[in-house]
Amino acid sequence: MAFVNASTKRQNDSQAAQDYRFVSEYKDTAYDSDDFTPQKPRQEQGFLRRMMTSGKPFSFSHTTNSITIYGLDDLTPSEMAEGEKGPKPMYWTETKLIGESLSGWSQVYVLIGGIANVCLMFVLPLFYVICLIGLFLGKGGVTFGWNDGWNDIFIGITLYATLPCLIIHLHSRVLNTGYVFVAPFLRAKRVFELNRTTGMVTLFKKNKPFFTHPFIEFDCVLMSSPTQQGFLNYSLTLIHRYHDYSVGVPISGSMGPNHKVIEYLRFWNMVQRYMDISQPLPDILVLEPARQRDPTTIAYDKEHNRNPRYWRDMTDDEFKQKMDEIEKAQKNTPATGKPIDIFKGPDSTASKKRNRNKKK
Repeated sequence: MAFVNASTKRQNDSQAAQDYRFVSEYKDTAYDSDDFTPQKPRQEQGFLRRMMTSGKPFSFSHTTNSITIYGLDDLTPSEMAEGEKGPKPMYWTETKLIGESLSGWSQVYVLIGGIANVCLMFVLPLFYVICLIGLFLGKGGVTFGWNDGWNDIFIGITLYATLPCLIIHLHSRVLNTGYVFVAPFLRAKRVFELNRTTGMVTLFKKNKPFFTHPFIEFDCVLMSSPTQQGFLNYSLTLIHRYHDYSVGVPISGSMGPNHKVIEYLRFWNMVQRYMDISQPLPDILVLEPARQRDPTTIAYDKEHNRNPRYWRDMTDDEFKQKMDEIEKAQKNTPATGKPIDIFKGPDSTASKKRNRNKKK
């Protein structure tokens, strides 16, 4: 997807050298689609049976380059550049995909921040314009109008509205850079973690691990629920096959709930590719800095002469155009590859090839 002509190739050598020093290491428990133990038959009972019958199961499969652009197009190259300057780590790296949600107080803070932004952009400028018009068009002139009560209104609004809104706006801007300490009650709640290097999936409750199991032990189900307007909201959920937990792992929060079913299948394709250490990382903007720290991806990019800054060197307009091109190009292509029967084991040809490589 992301190969570039040598004439337009630009590389940041110092950054690349730094990244290569921190190459991750895969654990024995990591998921490998070419080499895994056949799984026990599922016991569809309790929560698992209800979910499997009420939702649409997505099976394990060989992965393709197919991606969903929904959620990915929210992050632009310019925002990525700003994020790389700060100490705050990305939510998706060569080792972990982390899902978080806002706490109750965080939602209140976001609401207050939104109100402050609206006031700064529309309400307060309109007020100041009205004040100036009143002063200049008043019968007694500017001086008389100012001393006749306009000064109290002007100073009061500035002190008790404009200044607080500015403080809230600046605090939220600085907070997003990751340089400012976040109060515990404003911190996001961790929901789940997918770990590529260990092959483990963890669900959190109250910011503490609730359960952790290997990725291959989960069934992926697309859940749907009707809205009051008659539409369907979707959620891609991982359900553990061998435990009757009352909850699953909701992995599609970054996408949103209102897309076509095939887009959730493309997202499942991306998740499988991310967790599969026999495959390179998905070729997307948020994971581009991580590509130089993942062993399989390093080898793949070297073989295909991939520009390490393919996405990051785009302008925001070029990035948007590329996302549109990908969306159109994928309309007639399958979202995933050939299904994998996890109960029989990996494909025999691929498994033998993998074993030969290990012996070397």
